[in-house]
Amino acid sequence: MPRSLWTRLWDLIGGVSLRWKIMGIALAMLGILGLGITLQVRQMMGQALTWELEQRGISTAQTLAAQSTDLVLTNNLYNLFELTMDAVQNHPDVRYAFVLDAQRRLLAHSFQGGFPFDLIAANDVAAGQPYHMARLLTEEGVILDIAVPIFGGNAGQVRIGMSQTRLHNTLAAVTRRLILTIVLVSLFGVFVSTLLTWLLSRPILALSQATRRVAQGDLQQRITPWARDEIGALQASFNEMVERLAQSHQEMEAYNRNLLQRNRELSALFAVSRAVAGPLGLQEMLSRALAQVIPILHAQAGWICVLRNDGDCEICVGQWDSELSKAQLSACCRGCPACEEARRRGQPYIVSTLPAGCVLSSRIPGLSSHVLAPLQVRGQVVGMLNLACAEGVTCFCKEDLVLLEAVGRQIGIAIENARLWEELQHKEEIRGELLRKVITAQEEERQRIARELHDETGQALTSLLVNLRLLERAQTPAEIVSQTQEMREIVANILDSIRDLAVELRPSVLDDLGLVPALSRYAQECTKRLGIQVDFIAAGLSQTRLPHEMETTLYRIAQEALTNVARHAQTNHASILLERRGHEVVMIIEDDGCGFNAAQALDTAGRAHLGLFGMRERAELVGGRLVVESAPGGGTTVSVVIPLQKESLCLTDSTPNASAAQSSA
Repeated sequence: MPRSLWTRLWDLIGGVSLRWKIMGIALAMLGILGLGITLQVRQMMGQALTWELEQRGISTAQTLAAQSTDLVLTNNLYNLFELTMDAVQNHPDVRYAFVLDAQRRLLAHSFQGGFPFDLIAANDVAAGQPYHMARLLTEEGVILDIAVPIFGGNAGQVRIGMSQTRLHNTLAAVTRRLILTIVLVSLFGVFVSTLLTWLLSRPILALSQATRRVAQGDLQQRITPWARDEIGALQASFNEMVERLAQSHQEMEAYNRNLLQRNRELSALFAVSRAVAGPLGLQEMLSRALAQVIPILHAQAGWICVLRNDGDCEICVGQWDSELSKAQLSACCRGCPACEEARRRGQPYIVSTLPAGCVLSSRIPGLSSHVLAPLQVRGQVVGMLNLACAEGVTCFCKEDLVLLEAVGRQIGIAIENARLWEELQHKEEIRGELLRKVITAQEEERQRIARELHDETGQALTSLLVNLRLLERAQTPAEIVSQTQEMREIVANILDSIRDLAVELRPSVLDDLGLVPALSRYAQECTKRLGIQVDFIAAGLSQTRLPHEMETTLYRIAQEALTNVARHAQTNHASILLERRGHEVVMIIEDDGCGFNAAQALDTAGRAHLGLFGMRERAELVGGRLVVESAPGGGTTVSVVIPLQKESLCLTDSTPNASAAQSSA
């Protein structure tokens, strides 16, 4: 249905008075209820009467069959005729009755004007059935034709027809009575609904008239409650509403003026949010934010100090008329009681009178007050917003402090976003260097594998080819045996070189036996290949296997750390501790070498320290963390902590693992 038609229909319904709506609803509910009850009663009675008619028909047919047994066997047709006529006369619902012999020939019937022989084929009872019922559509309506066998079907069958005329008449009579009852109840409902609508609409009409007068501006309207029901409560609420409207009329104008002022402040706050949004540098973001905040509060000067952990000013951005250096502005926050109080409270703090020795009073004459607003992120103060107000200007009221607190949180979040943006750019540069290093390492590894295959495996296969040609030319069994033995040695050497190359690329002991045997074997290989004595200790992991990606990460970190020891530490001793501590796996790699400045190395993105960043990236990919502790001349400690899920562990047999690790080592 189109929307315009719905609108017109709703307008038509809405224009009807409340009295007619209530009457219409009452009549509709009564009509629906009466119709539903009538249909249900008619359906239930029809089913019950039909079932009762069927049962009486079956019983009558079975009785007639039992009485006809001897008469059929003795071929007493006259008594059979009387029996069928008695059945029709004594049972008002029996329309006809007739008897058939075993060959389905008619013996007796109750029809007066001749027997319809096509009725014989309309129903039949099969052998072994107690009865069979068929519904026949005739000019008189539906007839239930019931067939019952005589003497188990050996002597014939009895057929009777049950008429539904009396059933339909009974249902019609009951329906008429129900409809009459519904009409009487509806008339009574009309009377009751009329009385009810009159009682309800009278106070509502009075309330509607009073409401229209109030809408026209008459706030002196009052209504006397007519009762203590819901309508009376509504009238009392109306009186209370009018009284409050009269009291709030003047307050609303003052509130509107205040709302306009707050709206201007929120617009300015939105301008601050737009100024600090986007991927900006820290200096640019602070300058843009300060340029928006100073006009909002009618301040004469202002600056923002980003604080370090020690409370000193790391970055200072300001806007003022006089020449003030960063050091002079930073001195206002360092050791200032007001600044410390604002940081402790986490709320803006007003200095109503500037101290005599303050750099602001000496450099910016005419200042009367100063406010400090902490810049917070997750409850931590990361900076201070400072604003100074000139004499003769009303600044920093209570509402301004609320606005400053919101601005402080906004700028604090912007500071964190700017730092994260700079850190992201820094990490992207490091990732680019790591990617280039990985590609270079892959190419170098491929070149090394190519050289190994060409120099060793290729030469060995060439030698094997030469021996095969010599074997073709061998004439004596001794020469054949000699050439065969030499080729076996060449093949064994080829297999050994390929196995060594595969172990260097991916140690099979790491996949087959786990991290502990793999690190134990690698520690011994470092002693042979790199000349470093490596002590390896494992605790708490003798009967468990870690997840595959975790074992690979720890193994590669250990490889990189020991490679760094061999290249840069200038020592011949290192140690590896692998331990499970509760729900964490900890690996510590230490050496007593020359050491380096770890903080400086991790803060720079130079190529010389990409190995450290690579180890950190590997640890973070599995949810862990890597800490490097080192100082010049104090050795180096690399700690890796990876959280461990209990369901990710796999039980193993510690004894075979240990023996396998020793044998592989």
